[in-house]
Amino acid sequence: MKQTRPLYLHIAEALRRDIRSRNLPPHSRLPSEPDLVARHGAARATIRRALATLQEEGLIYSRQAVGSFVAEPRVQQDLDQLCSFTEFMIYRGMKPQSRVIATETQTIDDPESPVLAAFGLPPGAEVLYIRRLRLGNGDPLVIANTWLPASLFPRFWDYDLKRRSVYEIMHLLGHKPTDAIQTMEAVTLDANEAELLAVQPGSPALLIRRTGFSNGVPIEYAVDRYRGDRTTFRVRLGLLENRSR
Repeated sequence: MKQTRPLYLHIAEALRRDIRSRNLPPHSRLPSEPDLVARHGAARATIRRALATLQEEGLIYSRQAVGSFVAEPRVQQDLDQLCSFTEFMIYRGMKPQSRVIATETQTIDDPESPVLAAFGLPPGAEVLYIRRLRLGNGDPLVIANTWLPASLFPRFWDYDLKRRSVYEIMHLLGHKPTDAIQTMEAVTLDANEAELLAVQPGSPALLIRRTGFSNGVPIEYAVDRYRGDRTTFRVRLGLLENRSR
């Protein structure tokens, strides 16, 4: 017997189409619950379930006593692909931009430093540090902190970071990551980070730590904070193969 699709899913799909076609642009207010009740001939509980579905998908957000609004579209990134932020934005049809916040050569003396651990360097080693705000279509999305071994990139500062990506410069200097190890964790943003990303302090973010390798040699250590309300990460999984013990 063919099952009938629940009405709230039909209502959610109709609103989803309006959002994706930009009939309802970002931050525009959705029709009120009474209007949706009249439009679809549905109970208010059904309308609320449809709206809850869209909110769970990150397509809308609500303001108490005001109503529901269209959220900014999320940027989906595949975690099984290694590419620069610039390449990724272009692939997604967005305009990439970078605001350089800090650049310096650091001497790290702390033997417990995760940067030294990533590169297998002793205390007192020099590394290059770059802190940038990454934007897509003018919207701040990522606070990117990158360290490189100074010994591998002695001419790195000769290039203009406002015109070239870090990966592009690394490639020009003969070293670019071919694979990487990443870890992810949920965090909240402090006041400074929130200001950079144009959100409220305490807003959720995804912290990604990455060590990039070239022919097995670690050449990049990065700590990036992604806006939790604008980014979605996807990874393709396969079945674990049976292995003999």
